[in-house]
Amino acid sequence: MAYENFLSVVNSAKSNPAISTRSIVYIPVVIHVVADESVQPVSRAQALQQLDVLNADFAGKGENISKLSDEFASRIGNAEIQFCLATLDPTGQPTSGITFTETDKNDIALQTEFEGRKSIHYDQWGGKSGWDPSRYINIWIGEYGGVLGSATFPDMAPFPEEIGVIIDPKYFGSIGDAGDSGFFGGGHTLTHELGHFFGLKHIWGEDTDTNCDDTDNIEDTPNALGPYYNCPSGEQLSCGTSNMYQNFMDFTDDRCLAAFTHDQASFMQAVLETFYPNLTSETACLQASASFDNWYDQLIWSNDPLANTYVIYNPEIWMNTKDVLVYSVDGKLILEDRWEDGWSYLLDLGHVASGIYIVSIANGDNRHVRKVIAF
Repeated sequence: MAYENFLSVVNSAKSNPAISTRSIVYIPVVIHVVADESVQPVSRAQALQQLDVLNADFAGKGENISKLSDEFASRIGNAEIQFCLATLDPTGQPTSGITFTETDKNDIALQTEFEGRKSIHYDQWGGKSGWDPSRYINIWIGEYGGVLGSATFPDMAPFPEEIGVIIDPKYFGSIGDAGDSGFFGGGHTLTHELGHFFGLKHIWGEDTDTNCDDTDNIEDTPNALGPYYNCPSGEQLSCGTSNMYQNFMDFTDDRCLAAFTHDQASFMQAVLETFYPNLTSETACLQASASFDNWYDQLIWSNDPLANTYVIYNPEIWMNTKDVLVYSVDGKLILEDRWEDGWSYLLDLGHVASGIYIVSIANGDNRHVRKVIAF
């Protein structure tokens, strides 16, 4: 489908009142890790933490929201789209939502085969064949030769087997290898690529040439001469207007990327309704524990030694706020925080001295404690 036809279909769908009045929808994803034995595998903790970043970004609650200027704060959009690991595979059998395939191909995400098909998408060429793209978002994790990631545009994939997203493992999430990847270690690469998956162009338009006549066809994103890189500060001007370089569809790094706009959010909703109508479920991501005690008993505490961080996670959500407090062994309060909705919590002990600490996680009067070690 040519882009002009695609845009016409989406703009027509945006006028559908069913889209503007619907509630949050949930989409199951499957993560296909395709790597040689030298690459650190993607853990369940890393996958859940990446999805927490993704869900916060799509809800307009990402970690960098406070960095937006007042000028753009009123434009923050909530796409009302949330993502979770698939719990059933295409045959109806229980699954973790993560597959692992060992390959001997270097930079497999760059390798192509017959008719230009990408090796990473096919079992027979050392990759992993995706699941039904009408029911799951396939996310392939594979070495990409310096490329952060890529995604297929709606109805424009060269082959149906390749519908989905590819992310280099160094930029998937913010723990493990990704947490050690510098300015792109915040987990926002997947947010950017899923913006493309849902039809968004880069905020300045289609080309990287400096041209004020180019456009992203979104009404409330300011026109920009071209992409921004690194993480600028203060007001940045081009094309006669202040530029929103913190937008997820710009090229700034994870220190800057903060938000989608209202119109970007409604555009993605229209694309989802029109091109991916069978992806959504009202219950796919709502596996919730019956009680706080039950939820706590199933917590997994995973240590990320690279960052001296504990990833505390549970595949089932407890749909209430938790208070997290950390004490030294002599009773001094070291950290006080809130764990909002989400599967994972990053307990950063990189700023404290080595030793034993007491972690308290509480919901109202219900409280549990555990000892942890900072290295």
